[in-house]
Amino acid sequence: MTMGNRICIVAEDYPSKGNPSFPFVQQLAYSLSNEGIDCTIIAPQSFSKALIRHEKLRSVRSTDVSPDMKKITVYRPYVITFSNTNIKWLSSLSSFLYENAIKRVLKRIKQLDTVYCYFWHMGLITAKVLKNRNVQLVVQASECSISVNDSYNKPEYVKRVDGVVCASKKNYEESLEYGLINENSRTVIIPNGFRKDEFYSIDKTKARNELGYNEAIFIVAFVGDFNERKGSQRLSKAIDRFDDVYSVFIGKGNKLPSCKNILFQGLVEHNKLCLYLNCADIFVLPTNAEGCCNAIIEAIACGLPVVSSNRSFNNEILDESYSIKIDESSIDDITEAIRKLKDNTELRRLMSENALNASKKFLITRRAKAIVDFLFSKDI
Repeated sequence: MTMGNRICIVAEDYPSKGNPSFPFVQQLAYSLSNEGIDCTIIAPQSFSKALIRHEKLRSVRSTDVSPDMKKITVYRPYVITFSNTNIKWLSSLSSFLYENAIKRVLKRIKQLDTVYCYFWHMGLITAKVLKNRNVQLVVQASECSISVNDSYNKPEYVKRVDGVVCASKKNYEESLEYGLINENSRTVIIPNGFRKDEFYSIDKTKARNELGYNEAIFIVAFVGDFNERKGSQRLSKAIDRFDDVYSVFIGKGNKLPSCKNILFQGLVEHNKLCLYLNCADIFVLPTNAEGCCNAIIEAIACGLPVVSSNRSFNNEILDESYSIKIDESSIDDITEAIRKLKDNTELRRLMSENALNASKKFLITRRAKAIVDFLFSKDI
């Protein structure tokens, strides 16, 4: 069967008003739609989380309309989940409930050519659902660390995967290490991307005036969860060594930054993120685990010099012309990188210019075309 233009994307979440989770899934869906692909989304929603957190449940079926007026059908079937459990049978039960939710929706979608899954755990669950259906199955491997349920990590489900899109060489090597692919598997490495209508350079003075920030101060931006992995507190400790460094921390979590001179801390709507990035002089993310970090790519798109980890997951998206790679566990390293950029206006200007030039290779349109080429490259 030759792959057609009807694709269903399966992911743990999909953005909606007031819930900006998994924006990268939406960005890909929009870009694939512009390539003439008929996109459907399956993003199961947790009934139990909604009850516990007193959140409003979203529609089981809705229509998302892209900025280019492309319609995307979004299914959000209910599931009961057991968050952060280490109990094996509960984890297996949760995966089984996801399996049934995905199965219910896929039964309704009669005309379908490809299912594209974020990430390996959803991919193997979907592999079981599609065991006897002649549909191409592709997994997006871009998670910070692979986690699959033992009940689904079986040879028959692994073999059911027809292709794997890795966001970095690190993702490829981990997939290989876990036995999810081999050297003969159909794979490709395509870094994550950004939409140029969402992330772009804005005059810094204009951005600061809109946010009410002083034009003369030095501002560091951080975007990510406030947790140990992303390094919010490591950055906070480094900033606290300065009296004249200010910061904006965009995100949420329990490892709250506590340094002086915090201008903003918390979540912002996705459409405001570009403004906050452009008010900053540099972007710092001392993360210790990624697949391919969207926040870094978005900062590059806004022309920010980047300070981040020297680990392999950054190799595809960072080079020395617009970034300083550091040992993300070292407060001294973070401090010195901030000091170097703070004290050298000309270096910041050159790195900003280089970042904007480099960002062109991370356009989501280029990524979508590369993914479409990969999907069309083989008959099944």
